[in-house]
Amino acid sequence: MNASVKPAFPPIETLVPHAAPMLLIDRILAADAESLTAEVRITKNSLFFTPTHGVPAYVGIEYIAQSVAAYSGWRTQSAAPGTAPKIGYLLGTRKMTMACDGFADGDVLVIHVKNIFEDGEMGVFDGEVRKGDETLVTARINVYQPNDAASETPTSNQETTKP
Repeated sequence: MNASVKPAFPPIETLVPHAAPMLLIDRILAADAESLTAEVRITKNSLFFTPTHGVPAYVGIEYIAQSVAAYSGWRTQSAAPGTAPKIGYLLGTRKMTMACDGFADGDVLVIHVKNIFEDGEMGVFDGEVRKGDETLVTARINVYQPNDAASETPTSNQETTKP
């Protein structure tokens, strides 16, 4: 095996308890014990995309939250392969900034999240959405993942296309 080959990550849909159309991030680029980097490509078919404005920049908080969910799913699967992702909740944000109004068709966004604090069911993460060298969205988010979420965790991704 070539030592310069980057590790392959599981498909994003196995790490995040969302299904299309609400699964908004595309893949993991990197992950370690404290952080995760993900990617999303904006297209005319992206959820929330409008021809005149693209995807609103405030959707960046959901990209950050789903990257945190992917981080949690990746850590869980690294410890116990095949484990289904657990449900988590975005509680709020502090210090959110947006340097643009939206993301355009063709933009490739890189989302980086870093675990700042974790205490059982609660967590705090710093996140940023970048396009190339430009930081477009930053936020510190508070998340909650109940320990008893196993009883709530679906056996497959949540169905979000039916009422």
